[in-house]
This record gives sequence, C-alpha cells and structure tokens, in this order.
Amino acid sequence: MKKNNSQDSLLWKIESPGSGQVSYLFGTMHVRDLRAFGWLDLALPHLAECDVFATEFDFSETDAEALAIALELPEGKDLQQWLSPQAWKNLDRYAHKKFGSSAEAFRHQHPMTVSTALSMAFLLEESAHSLDETLWKYARSMGKSTTGVETFADQLDTLRQIPFEQHLKGLTWLLKNYNRHKIRLYKMMQRYADGEIQALYQAAKKDAKGMRKILLYRRNKLMSIRFAQIASSQSLFCAVGAGHLAGGKGMLRLLKKAGFKVASVK
Repeated sequence: MKKNNSQDSLLWKIESPGSGQVSYLFGTMHVRDLRAFGWLDLALPHLAECDVFATEFDFSETDAEALAIALELPEGKDLQQWLSPQAWKNLDRYAHKKFGSSAEAFRHQHPMTVSTALSMAFLLEESAHSLDETLWKYARSMGKSTTGVETFADQLDTLRQIPFEQHLKGLTWLLKNYNRHKIRLYKMMQRYADGEIQALYQAAKKDAKGMRKILLYRRNKLMSIRFAQIASSQSLFCAVGAGHLAGGKGMLRLLKKAGFKVASVK
C-alpha cells in the first residue's frame, strides 16, 4: 500500500500575504489520456471560485507560424542526414508500428516534434483536448479572464535556447531505448495519478540534465513572479506542468519565500 504523504497533491491552496486572498496552483500534464484526468473533479470547483485562470501561456496566443519557424531543421538538412543509420532504421520500425507509416513521414520534422509524437503514441487519446487545454476551455466557458504565467513568446525563447544537438541526442536515446521509455512513461502517469509531485520534479530534473536552469529554474522563477503579481489583487487558478511545483527552486517554495501561505488540497 502506498504511504500517504502530505506533499502528495497536485492541487495547492495559495494564500496571499496581507489580504489573505485565496488562489490555487494545480499541476497538469499536456496529454489527452484520461488517466491524467483523475484530479479534475477536485480542481474544477476551486477554478469556478476564482476570478482569473492561467496556464503556462494563454492558448489564444498560440502562433503556429512562429512555432514552425522555431522548429525548422538547420542548414537545410533532413532528419535522416542528422541521425545515424541505425537510429533511422529504428525510427522506420516504430513509425510503421505506431503510425502505419514509414520514417519518411518524419524526414523534415524537428527531433523534438518526433520525440513528442513517439512518446504520445504510448498514451491514449481519449479526450478531445489535453488536460491543460480542457481546463482552459472550461474557464473560458464560465467567462473567466484567462492569461498565462508565461507568454507564448517566452516559450519560443526557451525552445530556441536548447541546442539542436540536445534535441538530436534526446531523440537518438529514445530510438535506442523505446521500450525502456515506455515503462518510464507509464510510471510517470501513475505518479501523476497519485499526486507525487516530488517524484515528478525529480523526473523533470533528470530529463532537463544540462538545461535545468533554462527549462526549469528560470521558468519557475518567472512563473512564480507572474503568479504573485496576479494573486496579489485577484483570486487566481493557475495550471502549470506538474514538474514545476516541487523542489528547492520549484514554484511552491518560491511562493512560500515570497510570503504566501501554501497548503495541499486533498
């Protein structure tokens, strides 16, 4: 039996210093697999109480053209030219197995796009929208003001700071360790369902490796500052990736240092 831990929660009550105004911070996953939707029944009533809803970036800001430019392959090469012959062969095998196509379908795609597609192929697409987008649409349907604790431009800037070689290395590892990655992903889903934010943080930190400052720490600081700015005058329900909550440089610790009272909601 899993031990009960006071830190095992995806939903946190955040009380502003001075005013005592109540806001919430909720850890999400960008997936459509309903195994990640188990906390919705707890989260939605608290979302309904708040004035403002924030995701990492407001989905209305999405700029598909700017994203496509950021994900262009460098130097005019295609993906086969960047991958080793064995990695390309593995990609062809998994493309047939998971998508009923060949590696040709991915020839002109960025390694990050391919890695994401291969990872998501393990998960079910039972919901019309991902968990975070489902929350955003619910907030919009209730007439809530929506915003982001980052901007879409902030996210593109983060993406641009990751060296192409880092993306390529990640895809190469995935193509070599596909079944191992599948097991790891299933464990992550279970940890998410159990609200184990410390384990999710450790996994995010491991994935970020040499890019932790860019992918985690700096973003946590930016999102915490933005959260505090909004929550100082309005009740906020903020939904960000669950890996951003825990840790010494996580959003919960940063908000606590800023004077906010934080408490898990069970």
